[in-house]
Amino acid sequence: MPNSMRYCQTCRFELNKRGFKRHTLSVVHRKGKLIRAMLERDCITHAEIARRIGLTRERVRQIALQMGFADGRSRHAICRMERPKKEMGEFFVKAQERGFQVEPLGNGRRSAYINGKICLQRQACWHDTGKDKYKYTYLSVYQPARRFDICAWKLPDGRFLILPKKLVGFKQTTFNPEESERPGTNSSSHYYRDYVERWSLLARPRRAK
Repeated sequence: MPNSMRYCQTCRFELNKRGFKRHTLSVVHRKGKLIRAMLERDCITHAEIARRIGLTRERVRQIALQMGFADGRSRHAICRMERPKKEMGEFFVKAQERGFQVEPLGNGRRSAYINGKICLQRQACWHDTGKDKYKYTYLSVYQPARRFDICAWKLPDGRFLILPKKLVGFKQTTFNPEESERPGTNSSSHYYRDYVERWSLLARPRRAK
């Protein structure tokens, strides 16, 4: 009979009248919001939830199905797909924001496919050259050890030096990212200033259909 069923607003599932009374006194009901919040995070396993709540893993699996969540294997598969996206390096996140298609490689922090090109993210650092009054500070970048099509070095100001492989013939080089009248800076700046924030090297972003 329809009126014999009760709906738990906290746990968001139906039970019969007798079972509903027992349910309201249970740990599941008292911690229903916490259980749901953890189930909404696919990278938290049923075993971990069971340990935190004080239930068995099988009971957590049953509760998850009652609440309408995917089974354990599906949750793990979703976690494996979503984790690299959450941990992507800043260059790849900005590429996505600009409309480029990004597919993380490995953990996605330092490498990814962007529009089919292997792209790496590295860090540029300050480097002193010369002595005494001829001492100058430039940015230093190193050639990546692994295969790539495009490499982006993050500069201290948050911008990126984006170079294609054909221009990375050095093991290590220095350059001045800003215009300067100091002697020697022009010879050390190369043409790299033109490639700061050179997002066009990634080709045109793909338009959403």
